[in-house]
Amino acid sequence: MDTHSVFASRVERARKSREYQNYLQVRDAVFKMMSYMPDGGEAIPSAYWREELSGMEYMLDASPLIIEKLRHHCYHLTGVREYDYRPHHAHRSPALERQFRMLRSLDSKGLFVPEPPELGGFGYNIDGKLINTDTLLFYRSLLVLDKAGLLDQFRDDQQRKIILEIGGGWCGFAYQMKTLFPNLTYIVVDLPGSILFGATYIKTLFPNARVLTVADNFGLPPQETVSGYDFIFIPHHLWPALNFGRPDLTVNMASFQEMTTAQVESYAKKIHSWGCSALYSINRDHSPNNPELTTVSSILGRYYDLTEMRLPTPKEKPTTRERIVKIVKFILGKRSGVPSIHEYRHLVGKPK
Repeated sequence: MDTHSVFASRVERARKSREYQNYLQVRDAVFKMMSYMPDGGEAIPSAYWREELSGMEYMLDASPLIIEKLRHHCYHLTGVREYDYRPHHAHRSPALERQFRMLRSLDSKGLFVPEPPELGGFGYNIDGKLINTDTLLFYRSLLVLDKAGLLDQFRDDQQRKIILEIGGGWCGFAYQMKTLFPNLTYIVVDLPGSILFGATYIKTLFPNARVLTVADNFGLPPQETVSGYDFIFIPHHLWPALNFGRPDLTVNMASFQEMTTAQVESYAKKIHSWGCSALYSINRDHSPNNPELTTVSSILGRYYDLTEMRLPTPKEKPTTRERIVKIVKFILGKRSGVPSIHEYRHLVGKPK
């Protein structure tokens, strides 16, 4: 068989695969979401996100081989690239491994979930597990949530809980939470372009899960039926119509920082009005790439009493540049203990 025929056969197999069929189903829903999206108001993404969405538009016409390696294209959402974890970059793995060992030393509950190999999952092989920057970001967040006492409620198998994630991205954190705590309903509110990644990923990794992808107001489930689903994906422009009662936890990971002030205000105000008892945010207070936002903490702080949570970080030998910066800060009288608005902060909130 000639090379072209071999390749064509491979593509045809991939076209019939479960993951590609999942993608086609999700894409149909995403097109419907986009057709119902308002032309103005808070539904319009920030300028930052409009630029990002234009860069991932090709995913609306993805080939079977692209979906086979979906994780290789998730850098649009988190900036983590598969290329950096190929064997010829293995010399960089010790720093990541030190971070992993440090986090593991703080973990008494078995909260580590490695990157799965499905859909082109990648990472350095450490102890036989795939680990990348996303993996450790989610692991650190789980440890912060546990330190804050917010995970105990999900260990109760008798009562189903609800997590709302605003801006779920490719749903790596949703995957980890559902793996650790199966008896929960995970609701993701996001831009349609991001849902294309996240819903395809979740439907493939959890083939037996009950997944609802909502395209318009008419598809929103009645409140009493929400707990019957494992995952619910909802486009951001339907946020004003949502009324799911009280989520047990609301999560936002590095997407509030990419929104406008009005959009963050809308989310914070509504989850507070629902009586959501816990909010977790890992964001920069202000992204230098987003002039349409004041600060995340000032907005959330109107509705929630915020506590910054910290975990130890592994001691690394400072670079020459870092030593110079430290000296300059000392000369200028700047205190290194004061967080910059451009630093990521783990904030846990209780309603006011």
